[in-house]
Amino acid sequence: KNNLVKKIHYKRKIFIYKKYLNSKGNGINYSRYKSETSFINLLVSKKIKNLPLILATDPKNQENLFNYIKGKKINKITKKDIVQCINFIKKINSNISNKNFFYYKKATEACISINDHICTAERRIFMLSKFSKDYGIYRKAKLFVKNELKNKLKIVKNNIFILFTTKQINKKLTPQELILSPSDFGFHNIIKKNKKLYFFDFEYAGMDDPVKLISDYICQPDYKLSKEQSNFFYRNILKIFNNKKEIDKRFKAVINIHRIKWCCVILSEILSTKYLKRRQLAESNINFNKCFYKAKNYYKEYLKEIV
Repeated sequence: KNNLVKKIHYKRKIFIYKKYLNSKGNGINYSRYKSETSFINLLVSKKIKNLPLILATDPKNQENLFNYIKGKKINKITKKDIVQCINFIKKINSNISNKNFFYYKKATEACISINDHICTAERRIFMLSKFSKDYGIYRKAKLFVKNELKNKLKIVKNNIFILFTTKQINKKLTPQELILSPSDFGFHNIIKKNKKLYFFDFEYAGMDDPVKLISDYICQPDYKLSKEQSNFFYRNILKIFNNKKEIDKRFKAVINIHRIKWCCVILSEILSTKYLKRRQLAESNINFNKCFYKAKNYYKEYLKEIV
């Protein structure tokens, strides 16, 4: 949907070619090529191997050539799969507290304060509400954003302002409180080969609040975790980080912000002009009604009862 990706067969070998397209949206400009390339190079320097390797790169044209990993998407998530995810985050964050460690880039839409978490949902709601078409499924989706998501965000924000002072909400996390995050981390960006998980798609990667990584992993709508799986992941991922009490308090305050955000992500297939032409070329048969009811069902499952 977002880049040009091709499978290349050459001399009985298979490679993956990726042409990156720069993004501009939600008030943010970023280079997908720079984000993914620098992050993979960093992980390779840490001797992490369960990811695609860059065999050739062209910064001028923003292209990478990767090795091909013959794996399969995960149909049924197991506890062992979740443990591998936790270990991957633990590995990539080894030694980042070392005074010699430095990684310059923040994750795309990084959340460096509680207010940043709130803004991730506010920006998306604003962009979706500005969509020009106002009939049929477009009107239904816009009304859902206005009457449901916007009102629910107001309630969640009010609850956050009860738990934290304005100063605490605007206070930025220190570099020591941030983690190295793949961003957009979840089973939608994982394949399995011989019982081993391989992680890919690091276009938004960088330094970020661990709460954002945890929230996205738990909230991702295409690979829903059971309550038991979510609790297992949460209990064990917390063991990796310092300041567990502060992380726990932030997570409980903003988790529903990210659920609202994911509702917006689903609806962006209908209401976002950002990649409209590109997405239509990639998925000419996209079912807007299916997207709309997917968002409504997600809302009903996680957000409807919030008061």
